[in-house]
Amino acid sequence: MSICINVRKRPVFEKEYAKGEMDAVSASNPAIVVHEAKFKVDGITKYIQDTAFEFDNTFNENENSQDMYQFSIRDLLPTIFENGIVTCFAYG
Repeated sequence: MSICINVRKRPVFEKEYAKGEMDAVSASNPAIVVHEAKFKVDGITKYIQDTAFEFDNTFNENENSQDMYQFSIRDLLPTIFENGIVTCFAYG
């Protein structure tokens, strides 16, 4: 048995941009990077702290469900027809 975790970054919606929110996440296979704005100890100097999370595959906001299917799910179909067990969980 094996577990494979794939993540697709959603786009930032126009209403989020209108509220002044920024895109703080980037996807570069196999990592998702969260960019967090912070202040140094002096309380004045700003910097960005990047935190990376690695997965089996990541997809950016420009890739679609067909891309995810082709690279993540399609190869699992024979397992289903050979009495194997496959679970696909999608959230969001």
